Parts: sequence; C-alpha cells; structure tokens
Amino acid sequence: MNEIHQVHDKFFKHIISNKENAKSFIEFALPKEITDYIDYSTLEPLNTEKISKRYKRFSLDAAFRFKAKQKTAQVYMILEHKSESTSFSSIQILSYMLAIWEENLKNKKPLEPIIAIVFYHGKTSWDKPTEFLDNFEDKDLFSKYLPKFEYILLDTNITPDETFQFKIQNRYLLVALLILKHIFQEEGIEVFYDILNLIKDANIDDFIDLLEYIINVRDLNEEEIKTVLESTIGGDKMAPIIEKWIQKGREEGIEKGIMDGMILDAQELLLDAIEAKFGNVPKEIKLLIKNTNDREKLRSLHKIAIKAQSLDEVKNALQK
Repeated sequence: MNEIHQVHDKFFKHIISNKENAKSFIEFALPKEITDYIDYSTLEPLNTEKISKRYKRFSLDAAFRFKAKQKTAQVYMILEHKSESTSFSSIQILSYMLAIWEENLKNKKPLEPIIAIVFYHGKTSWDKPTEFLDNFEDKDLFSKYLPKFEYILLDTNITPDETFQFKIQNRYLLVALLILKHIFQEEGIEVFYDILNLIKDANIDDFIDLLEYIINVRDLNEEEIKTVLESTIGGDKMAPIIEKWIQKGREEGIEKGIMDGMILDAQELLLDAIEAKFGNVPKEIKLLIKNTNDREKLRSLHKIAIKAQSLDEVKNALQK
C-alpha cells in the first residue's frame, strides 16, 4: 500500500474506531430492517489483525459484533474502505468471512451471520459487482454450486451530499464522510468551507484531525490553510487552534523520535549478535536489517541470530 492510500485508510479507521461514530455509520449504511434488529448496547469492535492474519494478502479495515434484539444470535459486520476500485476483489470479503467462520468452528460455536460493507470514495464510480455470483461466467448454470452473498456498497460518487446530511445526525461523522466524498473531486478548497463550518464549534482536536486530512491529501500551502481557517472558525479562534496544532506536532515528533531510536537500537543489537557469532556481516544482510523497521520483528530476529547455525539461516529469516 503506497503512502497516500495509507493516509486515507488511517483517516477512515480513526473515524470508525470511535464507538459512537461506528453506531451512526451502521445506522446510515444498513437497511432499516437490519438496524431495527440491532441491540446497539452490545456493539463491540473486533481485532481486525486477528482476522486479517489468516489471509495475509488482505487487511481488514474494521469489524464489529453485535447481538440481535430479543435473540441470542451474534452478527458480524465487516467494513472495508476503498479509495480506488482497482485494488478490490470480492475474494477479499469472502476471505474475511472464511477467517471468521473458521474461528467459529475452532471455538465450537455456530456460524455467525456476516454483513459486509464497502465504503468507496474514489475518483470514478465503482465498477465491481456487488453480488459474488456475478464474478462467474455461466453463473446461471452453476449458481447452485457456488458461494452466494452480496456486500453493501456505499459509493460517494452516486450519493448526494443531501443524503448524508439527511440521514446522519452525528456531526463529526457527517463532516468526515463529506470530506472523504469531495477529497478527490476537481473542486477548489472552497468546497470544504461549508463542510468544516458544520463542525466549527466542535472540540479543537476533532477539527484539527479533519483539517489535517484535507491538508495532507490536497497538499495545501500556508496561505490556503490560513484561508480555510479564516473561512471556517474565524480570526478569534485561530490562535488556540494553531497553538494546539504546534503542540500536537511536537508530541508526535517526540514520539516518533523515541520509536525511531528504539528501532535503531534493535537493529544494532541484531547486527552485534550476527557479528559476534559469524564475524563480518555481509552488506546484503546489513541492508536487509536497515530496511526492517518493525521492532518486534527485529527482536525476534535477534533470538534467531543467536541460535542460527549459518548466515543463510539468518538471511532467510530476514527475507520472510
């Protein structure tokens, strides 16, 4: 996943990780016959890494479990965010379903129903089938023997702003989804003035989170940022926003510096262990270590290096 896609994914996951936002999103996305059925007090976010780990090609954005009113059945909702359609296959949805059902079987539980939602805000309209059967030729002939399910598609290209505004009462979620809807459209930054004005009286951190996403994706310069602030929160409120922004930047910089230092220490410990056991470390292995930025992986590799019988064994572990 390239850096700009990570920006979109990080922003979307940040939004949906809040339980109130998740509840509002579910009410917006699911049909009424399902939302009337949900006991929202049982809504529980799930560990998506555990689900994704079984199928390493894909990484699930969000998942929730809830119970039905007056019933004991538990239902999964899996949520996938996409900023382009080319990177998607309904095989992704099926793989997540299989991972969840395998876990059900492992724990000797009944298979849980799963509702899948794809939220898409790319530049062009979605061009993938929402019914799994539509991926097959001669589907009518073989439909009896093939998996059958449909995911719910929310394509912002065909969803008017008015639909978001009418159906979503949660102001933060409303503004975030409208920003996602317009972020790729060929409009000036003026389109975000009215959107941000919907939340200008919210707490500073929320406002900064939303504005930062716009700045990062649209690559706004200082003058454009100033114009956005003047057109939304106004002059008197700009100072505390900017002060908070500076403080946040300092804290993130300090945190990143600490993490970078810990990774560098782990890399050096690994190099020392290899050198102590095998002598000079080949350039290829040094480069592999330098390009490994996962501290937990480096710690694991350190243990492998201590027990390894050859440099090839260390090299193979680094390349996994």
